[in-house]
Amino acid sequence: MTMEPRDRPRILIVEDELIVAENLKVVLTGMGYTIIPPAGNSDEALARAAEHLPDLILMDIVLEDSPLDGIETAKKIRLADDVPVIFVTAYADDKTLARVKDMQPYAYILKPFNERELAFAIELALHRHRLDAEIKKRDNLLLAISFATEWYLRRKNMIPVDDPRYEKNLQTGILEILEHVGFAVHAASVCIFRMNPGREGRTGATVQYLWIDPGISGKKTVSLSGTESLVFTSRLWSSLLGSGNTIAGDVKKFPDTERRFFEDRGINSIAVLPLFKNDALWGFVGFSDTGEREWATSEIEALQIAGNLIGAVLV
Repeated sequence: MTMEPRDRPRILIVEDELIVAENLKVVLTGMGYTIIPPAGNSDEALARAAEHLPDLILMDIVLEDSPLDGIETAKKIRLADDVPVIFVTAYADDKTLARVKDMQPYAYILKPFNERELAFAIELALHRHRLDAEIKKRDNLLLAISFATEWYLRRKNMIPVDDPRYEKNLQTGILEILEHVGFAVHAASVCIFRMNPGREGRTGATVQYLWIDPGISGKKTVSLSGTESLVFTSRLWSSLLGSGNTIAGDVKKFPDTERRFFEDRGINSIAVLPLFKNDALWGFVGFSDTGEREWATSEIEALQIAGNLIGAVLV
């Protein structure tokens, strides 16, 4: 399998023997991985991990003349970031094995090892970590949805529809829901559009509710604002959403009008889910990101539950 540069997993080698580290670097580069400058001790490992945010760490347990050994170094790194670790060692005594088990590593390789064994361990660790990340993301989403459900059941009958406070109460609650789901899915923004008749026979949608992650900054900022309108020049969106389909992926693959609308506002990837009222398309909710992103099936399924709840509250 040939990996594009941006798709290549980045690996940090932590090894106190320079010759071994350089040999690993050559071998792993030949396998198609991107190798972060190797670290020879715990201080270098902590600094490299913080600076480069590796996708995986090959950690030698015994680090000569180092403040911490490999196990303690891995613990400190894991406290700061969730990085899969493969321990590499020439020692297999019971005490070392017990300490390694406490770390719940993705693999444990004894020296000397062959390239095939190493490649298998790395691919398995990366795969398991992706699955673990999806499970955590799904659980966070379900927790956010549980909060939203509780809010909906608690508040829906508190204020009558004809009460002047109803709209403000509804808006406050919707934004709370969007905030919880947005943080859970790590979205840069969550926006609810309401379908509206467009001019000259065209259809479009207008921003009804908008939440933007206050933590995003710099050039990658969503510039979407309330009451903006998106006019559909293609039947693709309205037909897909009207059929109950989810649209998810990079916006560069969207029809020109929709693509420009989102790109001009700093949105490069989005998952769009339809909202229905009386079996008719009422609008849609979009979970956006400022960078390229893959939307996992489990993630979309959880978002659909969130979308159904939001739709029940709105319509």
